Amino acid sequence: MKRWVLCLAAVAALSVPAFAAPQVKVVYRGACVVVDGIKTPMGKPVKAWDMWQEIFQTGAPTWLQAHTHHGAECITNVSGVTSWWFAHATSPSSAPTTIPAGNHLTVYTVQGRVHTAGNVGPATQSYLGIHLLQQGSAFNYPTMDPSAPPVVSTALHSVFKSEFQNQVPSNGTLTIVNEMIAFEPGGVYGINASQALGYYTAISGTAKLTMGGTTVAMVVNKTYAAGRGVPVTFTASTATMIAATELVPGSHPTH
Repeated sequence: MKRWVLCLAAVAALSVPAFAAPQVKVVYRGACVVVDGIKTPMGKPVKAWDMWQEIFQTGAPTWLQAHTHHGAECITNVSGVTSWWFAHATSPSSAPTTIPAGNHLTVYTVQGRVHTAGNVGPATQSYLGIHLLQQGSAFNYPTMDPSAPPVVSTALHSVFKSEFQNQVPSNGTLTIVNEMIAFEPGGVYGINASQALGYYTAISGTAKLTMGGTTVAMVVNKTYAAGRGVPVTFTASTATMIAATELVPGSHPTH
């Protein structure tokens, strides 16, 4: 698989769970390996990250404005078929390409690559999207590429969108790992302390989150961040779905 795009059905899990009850299932996961980490426009390691976690939903037809990022984007399809357009395929001299990302596949956009998201239909699509950006940079930088699909918008909706500024970066290569975790009532899932940064959002249901000895009731569509070295435990009292993202030092493309 080329470095430009990473589409995996089975990839690195989150930090090894301390325990998982039978009532818990990782429905799907995806990972993007960010080789050498996030860089400044001058090619130097950034001093801090801005991290965004979002579930973005659109009707059809939709094509967003073509753009780039000062950082990496890692999306995992949640529903429907997400269309992902790149100005070039596997090299800057290659022709434009569109990837139909269905069945919970993951697509990775490396820093600076011209791309956009869309939905050619017929069904509504949604994806779990992670932007890991140079601190202080814009969310995106629009570009005028003549080969880009014409911009059209249908029923755009962020189920949730959370930003965490000034995150302390790890050194060198890292892996963005996305998981959707389904809980039956009474389900318990624990994640060991590690050197990963974790971001967790309940998108439905009722659950409690314990981080480093502090327990809170998770508010639906609110994202909770766990620092390095902090163990995490989820306890669901009703059927619950949690979107989980971890920024794991090193390269972990497969499990």
